[in-house]
Amino acid sequence: MAEYFFELLTEEIPAWMHEAAHAVLLQQLTKLTHDLGEPDGDRNPVIVNSTPRRIIFFLSRIPLRESDREEEVKGPPIKAAYDAEGKPTQALLGFLKKNAATIEDVIDEGRLSGVGSRKEEGGVASETRTDKGSDTPPPTPDTRTNYIRIRRQIKGRAAGEILQQRIPQIVESLRWPKMMRWGNGEHSYIRPIHSIVSVLDGEHLPITIFGLPSGTTTVGHRTLAPQKIEVTSYNDYVTQLELNRVVIDAERRRHVMAERARILANEAGGAPAIDASIWSQWQYLTEYPGVVRAEFGGDYLALPEEVLVTVMRVHQKQLPIRTTAGKLTSSFLAVLDNDGDPDGNAAYGNSFVTNARFADAKFFYETDRKRTLVSRRDQLSHLQFQEKLGNYLQKTDRIEQVAAAITDDPETLAAARLCKTDLVTEMVKEFTELQGNIGGIYAREEGMPENTWQAVYDHYLPINIDDALPRTRSGAVVSLADKIDTLVGFFLVGARPTGSKDPFALRRAAQGVVQILLNRDKRSVKIGIDKLIDVALQAHEQPGNPATQQLKPDLLAFFAERIRTLLEVSAYGFAYDEIAAAMETGWASSLTDLVDRIGAVKAMRNEPNFLSILDSAKRIANITAGQQIAASVDPSKLENDVERRLASLAAAVSTQIEEMIAERDYKRALETFAAMAPELETFFDEVMVMVEDETLRRNRMALLHKIGGAVAGIADVTKIVVDRREYRT
Repeated sequence: MAEYFFELLTEEIPAWMHEAAHAVLLQQLTKLTHDLGEPDGDRNPVIVNSTPRRIIFFLSRIPLRESDREEEVKGPPIKAAYDAEGKPTQALLGFLKKNAATIEDVIDEGRLSGVGSRKEEGGVASETRTDKGSDTPPPTPDTRTNYIRIRRQIKGRAAGEILQQRIPQIVESLRWPKMMRWGNGEHSYIRPIHSIVSVLDGEHLPITIFGLPSGTTTVGHRTLAPQKIEVTSYNDYVTQLELNRVVIDAERRRHVMAERARILANEAGGAPAIDASIWSQWQYLTEYPGVVRAEFGGDYLALPEEVLVTVMRVHQKQLPIRTTAGKLTSSFLAVLDNDGDPDGNAAYGNSFVTNARFADAKFFYETDRKRTLVSRRDQLSHLQFQEKLGNYLQKTDRIEQVAAAITDDPETLAAARLCKTDLVTEMVKEFTELQGNIGGIYAREEGMPENTWQAVYDHYLPINIDDALPRTRSGAVVSLADKIDTLVGFFLVGARPTGSKDPFALRRAAQGVVQILLNRDKRSVKIGIDKLIDVALQAHEQPGNPATQQLKPDLLAFFAERIRTLLEVSAYGFAYDEIAAAMETGWASSLTDLVDRIGAVKAMRNEPNFLSILDSAKRIANITAGQQIAASVDPSKLENDVERRLASLAAAVSTQIEEMIAERDYKRALETFAAMAPELETFFDEVMVMVEDETLRRNRMALLHKIGGAVAGIADVTKIVVDRREYRT
């Protein structure tokens, strides 16, 4: 086994891009090690790391040479490989010459066997025919055996040769969210490349990336130790860089900074704010992990906390310090690419910039407070939402209209009317991340009801799958109205997501709608997605437009994908076939009802009698598929005791199941259906359904249809995939 390590030294890479690049590199390098013949084991032989200026990976166990292998090569069709006398044609000879093979290397299985097939007779491919009276159909030819094939031995290449080919491909093909050109503009990458280190088992392995040749020399920290360093192995590389103020392990940098941050915050009488997003960026903002504490003017604490935190964490990448009671202090932490700040220059610089940003925020806040949100509403007509969908005043009117179709609560409708007015405030113009939040804060300071200001504050939630929902039902209603208006509007103008592209975040909006409608607490909004779409179309004045008749089915299909994904990957943890079975019956009128039905199917599939439900439903579905069925069961057409007994049982059980479904007691309804299985089995054993008498046949079909339809409102259980061995056990 050999070791290989690689370093790409560049200009600074943005911190938020590192983790995605790590994932891609890890996947591709793991595949490379497996292709080289890396034996499976508990320890992944691939290590990927990075600093702001470096991409590093280390392959700890790779074979020095690929294993020799046997390869099968496909040649010309058999009928073109031999002439009528069974001699090789030029097509076959040319194929053999190209692959340095002889006629003896041809695999003898390249013939169809069996009736109606080709077989070899003295080297001649001839046809055998079946007897005319035979009922056996000729076999379907296997396309694989219709061609000449040869096997050849492939000698494994040296690992170095493969790495020289694959490493540049992997690095150069790495796609970054933003690319740039440098030099003469010939190459495009995340940042200009300075140098490349490529070492295999202590020796330089020459490779070229974007025309730049590799070597065995790197450099230390840009300012603390910028000298050149010669490296011979990965361990040597890690040690030499540590001595030259570069810690290549991002997790280690994070742990060092976390401990330093805790100590500094404790000295200020508090603790670092909990913020995973800051730590994920800090570890890629520095090569040498350092933290500094600084202060801002205490008078700025009078500003809304959301403003202060946004300036620090979003704009300055700083971490606030809070007291043990959770109150914000005038101290904060900043990342430092150094082991200390003896002269206080870093602390002073951070304080100066932060105070300047807070001074701007204070000016915007005081300016905004001179006008009410209501007085700003007309300004929304000057702010375009989308070229074909009008301005934000028109969007706000639609949001209010949709909200009014859900509730007549005046506090909710007031929030819908004002939810976008903060977009024309000075604060949001400067700090766009505060949209919604600032509107809610200003509404609160204007003395609006709690329901109203909280609904304005929260109406963008949820943004991601892990986000909290709006705190109140009013907030949930306004959020739904905003999101469905956006979805319907962009679908109307043809701006739908395609592939991985979703520039208007419509998938995220649909996911937010689903998350809100699945909620069951006091914030629950009882409206179906189908009704929500209808209301939004009405708000866009498109309810009966023939040009939009396909719009609703398309939107429902779009939502269906989000629902399947959310119910599979979230805390629900439903299986794909359970979701499919329940959704087949219907889902657009109530998502909470859908979850109840899926839950019943999930619970029942673990019961021993679930096979009875499944087999009965499948047998009924197979018999009645495509058949003409009477509108109802005619008792006078029931010929024997078995079908009369089944009809009587079906009538009683169907009534019971209907009552259970009305009460949403779906599991008991399925259990009741399962109890009919023995009687149904007797019916299938003793009664012929597909009789020639059409009236009799249709009546029996109606009976089966009535039985099968008893649980049709719960789920199409025929879509459930089971392993029958589990039930036998």
